[in-house]
Amino acid sequence: MTTQATEETSGARAQRFLTNVIWSWVGVVGAFFTGFFLSPYIIRKLGAERYGIWALAFAFIDYFSFFDFGFKSAIVNLISGFRAQNQETSINETVNTAFFYFLGIASVFAATTWALAGYLHYFFKIQPAHQAEFTVLVRTVGLGWAGALALNVFSAGLEAFQQFKTINRISVMSLVLRSGGCAIVLYFGLGLKTMGLVVMVSQFINFGLFFLMFRMTFRPLRITPSFVRKSSWTAMARYGVHAFVAQLGTMLQNQGPPMMVGHFLASAFVGYYTLPSRLLQYMVDLVTRIASVAMPNAAELFALGRRQQIAQMAIYLNRYSFAMFLPLAIFLGFFGRTLIRVWVGPEFAAQAAPVLLPFILFTLFAVAAQFNSVGILFGMAKHRVYSKALIGEGLVNLGAMAVVLPRFGIVGAAWVVCSTAILNRGLFTPFLLCQYLELNWAKFMASIYVKPALLGVPTALLAYGLRSYGITGRNWVELLALLGILTAQYYVVYFFAGVGREHQMMIWSWVGGRMRALRLAA
Repeated sequence: MTTQATEETSGARAQRFLTNVIWSWVGVVGAFFTGFFLSPYIIRKLGAERYGIWALAFAFIDYFSFFDFGFKSAIVNLISGFRAQNQETSINETVNTAFFYFLGIASVFAATTWALAGYLHYFFKIQPAHQAEFTVLVRTVGLGWAGALALNVFSAGLEAFQQFKTINRISVMSLVLRSGGCAIVLYFGLGLKTMGLVVMVSQFINFGLFFLMFRMTFRPLRITPSFVRKSSWTAMARYGVHAFVAQLGTMLQNQGPPMMVGHFLASAFVGYYTLPSRLLQYMVDLVTRIASVAMPNAAELFALGRRQQIAQMAIYLNRYSFAMFLPLAIFLGFFGRTLIRVWVGPEFAAQAAPVLLPFILFTLFAVAAQFNSVGILFGMAKHRVYSKALIGEGLVNLGAMAVVLPRFGIVGAAWVVCSTAILNRGLFTPFLLCQYLELNWAKFMASIYVKPALLGVPTALLAYGLRSYGITGRNWVELLALLGILTAQYYVVYFFAGVGREHQMMIWSWVGGRMRALRLAA
């Protein structure tokens, strides 16, 4: 009886996990279609110089998101616990303490951005003709980010209540509004200033809807300073301090290199450097969304002392994520230069394509194969060492780029950044996880890589053969056909030869349930 109940609970958890992941992917798919098709249009309308300014402004603004101080993850954790215990007052205290804290931080953020914006052109190589436009863009986008920071608590609240469907519907709507607005602005020739205004308005709408939906989800919500508690802030700070260190490290990884490129080289090179990472970002988002669902599951299992189940979850999630990205990595490795040429033009193909290979390897081994290890470390509250290692990686990158960029340009910079990421996040992070779970590191790594890699050999040979026969992706029809052939061949083989039997049955069950729902709706 007890065993059966445990199995039913585990099965229900797996089904819920799959459903949450799929809903989390909805926003990623929306971002892919809008970003992929909008980016070439933005580049053509703005030109390489102004597109680099656009990327540089967001790289600078994103640095201020570390003002979160890791509190968002703490909010999700605390509200989830209070919800399970039906402690409505504690939820209100957590929400109000976080909201008024973020409101104060957002005010500092907005004021600081406004003050610094007029002086940034002294650090970055912005041409005099574009300096005023760059200043206005930074200030406008900064105000939108400040509003998002103030309302971020309600997004965290929706995550704690497992409202992934609501979160992604709002996110997709906001994405369409922002992307469509920017396209209209460019069509009428209004430029960067108005594009920044569109981004700011879409941010306010996005997070304003998060507030309204959280209020509908948690009916007892009351927004009042009387619920602010020092004990609530202390609890969030205690949990969030190491998350903040990791967040700061992530900022160094993501925004440090573009800012260094903007300092040492012309702003156009910021666009060349960031384009490959933007191309791969959508796959990165698919994996990080899985990790965001894995984190609370790991926390639950760790509290129950089920380390073996956590280990199995880590192996399966990392293995499946690695397998999910592998055919795309093969496609980009053989046809990436042609894709960039067809996508955004020969200038970007010449400058950005040499940067693509290190980013492919970084995404494959440091993100796809191991990011779920990071989510599980956070779920077990064992992320202290990882956070410090991430800071170290970022500082090493910045120091190395100061030496490499003037001598070897963006290609050398990309190899530096991606190599340190693979060493730290691809090798050291799983070593940490194995230490905490008392696993053999070599066996853990082999269980993730061996089967997907072996099943990927025919896919790589197929890609090589197609290119040898002159099928190089000269237009969109060929590129899409190549991508479809390679991914279909790999996924079909891997589904039957690489996916566990119990997971095959779960996927078939989920698909069958959706099909029945569609038939009933029709």
